[in-house]
Amino acid sequence: MSAGREFVGNYRMFHLIRAGAMFEIWAVRPMAETTAYAMKWLPPGSRYDRSTVAQLKHEYDVGKALDHPSIIKTYDYGDSKKDGAYVVMELFKTPNLKQQIHDQLDSLHWRLDTILMECAQALEHMHRRGWVHRDIKPDNFLVDENNHIRLIDFTLTMKIKTGIGKMFGGKMPVAGTHSYMPPEQIRGQACDARADIYSFGCMVYELITGKLPFTATSPAELLNKHLKLKPPSVQMLNRNVHNDFANLVGRMLAKEPKDRPESLMEFMRELKAGRVFQIKPKKPLPKVEEPKDD
Repeated sequence: MSAGREFVGNYRMFHLIRAGAMFEIWAVRPMAETTAYAMKWLPPGSRYDRSTVAQLKHEYDVGKALDHPSIIKTYDYGDSKKDGAYVVMELFKTPNLKQQIHDQLDSLHWRLDTILMECAQALEHMHRRGWVHRDIKPDNFLVDENNHIRLIDFTLTMKIKTGIGKMFGGKMPVAGTHSYMPPEQIRGQACDARADIYSFGCMVYELITGKLPFTATSPAELLNKHLKLKPPSVQMLNRNVHNDFANLVGRMLAKEPKDRPESLMEFMRELKAGRVFQIKPKKPLPKVEEPKDD
């Protein structure tokens, strides 16, 4: 944490949300305003370098190119040697889906069809605008109790290559989150919407079962499983999953892009026409705290 700093640019910093290895996330307010925003900040100093600044500017450029209620809104960018570099975004106070999977999976299942529809709509908007996210995972979806969604983090987002650009684009640097990476991304090949569909399929699998499609004792072993192995059907881990939806998840996790749904519109059509679970889970009752002994 960068202690002693009160302002960055024209923003007053009033609450540190999270401090990572490279960036700090702060709640901030513009001077003379009361509205709070989130700031992703690269402080000046040893972490501040040209490539990391360019990464942050890229996030800003992608965010400004998107306009969907379920995608985090991006407002401002700044860069100076005195203040470091920063992106100012909408402040959306809620845990991400990964945290909720760990803490309260049952509270997601009764409303999972709605959550998945909203997540898919946000990602489909990106694809229609010509972008592939390349890091779809539950950590990058914020979901509140009213099923409002925000897709975040455009660090690895790239323009979808078409035509000659797709044929002669060269090998891509291998980057992403190993537990959700599609085979073509692992191989450094060009990615389109179907790469995100694979990662989204891994996320759906985890939301249904509480487990990842693949686990391993090393990164190399994990990536090799994504390349070569077929995961167990979600019905083996949750018998309440409807057959049609289990088959849909299996197609999303196909090794070859051509064998996956062509777009998330196809996923949404099938989700709307069917259902995730054979018997819809009930909303859990609120937890009652036990009285403490004096």
